[in-house]
Amino acid sequence: MALMGMTGFGRADGSADWGHWVWEIRSVNGKGLDVRLNTPSGLDALDFETKKRIKARFTRGNLQVQLQVEHEKTETGPRVDTALLSRLSRQSRLHAAANETLGDNLSQLMSVKGVIASGSNRSSNTFDEAKQVQLLDSLNAALDSFEAARAEEGAALLNILSGVLDELESNSKQAAQIAQEQPTLVRDRFVQRLQALKADEDDISEERIAQEAAVFAAKADVKEELDRLDAHIASGRELLAGKGARGRKLDFLCQELNREANTLCSKSASLDLTNVGLALKAGIDQFKEQIQNVE
Repeated sequence: MALMGMTGFGRADGSADWGHWVWEIRSVNGKGLDVRLNTPSGLDALDFETKKRIKARFTRGNLQVQLQVEHEKTETGPRVDTALLSRLSRQSRLHAAANETLGDNLSQLMSVKGVIASGSNRSSNTFDEAKQVQLLDSLNAALDSFEAARAEEGAALLNILSGVLDELESNSKQAAQIAQEQPTLVRDRFVQRLQALKADEDDISEERIAQEAAVFAAKADVKEELDRLDAHIASGRELLAGKGARGRKLDFLCQELNREANTLCSKSASLDLTNVGLALKAGIDQFKEQIQNVE
């Protein structure tokens, strides 16, 4: 799977004879996966399935998921209250019989208030299983769009991070060349230190000289730090070329890279090596900043 970013936007809409709907998905960086849904009432089962599908495809990011639904309105014509009309008709005939007049005039009865109700625009806001299936099909399309946006960001991040690793590797090689001068520089410092001790003390024991020599020898050797630095850079390339979510692993790798760069600076016996160490630290900071966007 390509490297994925954590910011993105996805959208999909759909329509049926019962209405129209739109899914929108937005995300920003997050340490974990946090999904917040905004859907119409009556869709509890759909909310559960929505989160399930998101968790199956993504592992990090703060997601805002919104579903807007507009139901089609059904226009109904005039409606006759037949029960009321029957009662009125019966009463009209009884009244006519009692008074020996003609009764049950339909036109007059139809004009009585309540017999005919005007038409209305109604919409059904219920979501049966068939409607939910249609909504979930559109959700998959929105997730595809959203994933494509995060993959696009991931491709841009891959180029940036690969460039930073190239720079780190170049600085590491430069540090290795400068470090070849370390033994000579440290030896000269040791001689100066020994001369200073002799000036302060008439008699210096062999043990004291050995201790001072061990301290300076340890400071001279930065090969182990440089070897680990190169190994971490290689691990970074492997992670970038790997699969799945890699943001947390890359973040941990930054800690290890920074540890070696700090030790290199502390052991440096020259301004040149210190400057390269500082350049390494700046590159690692840049790397760390960018991977905060990696899933």
